[in-house]
Amino acid sequence: MRSLFSTLLSACSIATVAFALPALAASEIQINYDTPSFQNREITNGKVKISVSYDGQSGGSLNEENNLRYTLYYDGQEKIRETTSTFNIGNISLQDLDSNGTPEVIVKVYSGGAHCCTEHKVYTWRDNNFTSVQFGPADGNGGRFEDLNQDGRMELIAFDNSFLYAFSSYAGSFPPSVILSYRDGNFEDVTRQYPQYLRGIAWQMYRTLERTEGENNGVLAGYVAQKILLGEFEDGWNFMLARYDRESDWGLDIRDSNGNSIGRHRDFPTALKAFLIETGYLNRNGQPNTALNLRDRVIR
Repeated sequence: MRSLFSTLLSACSIATVAFALPALAASEIQINYDTPSFQNREITNGKVKISVSYDGQSGGSLNEENNLRYTLYYDGQEKIRETTSTFNIGNISLQDLDSNGTPEVIVKVYSGGAHCCTEHKVYTWRDNNFTSVQFGPADGNGGRFEDLNQDGRMELIAFDNSFLYAFSSYAGSFPPSVILSYRDGNFEDVTRQYPQYLRGIAWQMYRTLERTEGENNGVLAGYVAQKILLGEFEDGWNFMLARYDRESDWGLDIRDSNGNSIGRHRDFPTALKAFLIETGYLNRNGQPNTALNLRDRVIR
């Protein structure tokens, strides 16, 4: 089965799209599989400048270890030098995420692999220095920035990676949403503040179940979590009970902290409830956890 989640990822392939950000043409450096080596390429926005060097393909192979180097400047003065690695794909951009007049530096790197991992590091100028925060490693493109409420501040739209492969294959999974806001040099969880967006994703999950057969449990797990975020747990749970695949045994194993199987849940609803408690969507009493903070699912 090819879920809508998988289809959406394919439509925004990490091999061709670095960030779904507006107006970055003059303030970004993209790296693709065929990008040749370059030295000291610069982009500037206001007082913030970044100089980037990249070791591309050489002799038909890519030296991916420490092949990306960059230096951050503020008002003409060097502040930070960093070295990292990226495999075939990368993006360095400048954008004012919090609408305070000073752009952030966003560095995206990719480790390689079928679905993982993308990592972003965001630098912001505060208190006469650059501070940084990292989101990821994460599956796929790792997230995108979008101004959901048109207030000039960008929200980071991502998803909860813990749902991938939990109850189905990757293609059969449809994880719930995570929405973060960038403020004062850090990200905070604002997922529940955007019910219209959450409802739109829940509708896409519903439509995926209507159009496909097989591996329903991977979509239903995300759907129930999405309904929890909307304050509609009972409705989502009852929907799941009527639609889940009773033949699938994916995700029924009970595992210890080392990943060893120590038992087995009797069915998918029992396994899903245990999983939602483990991931914090439900409290120990099996009720929605209103204190759930999804920031740690994205930020490292």
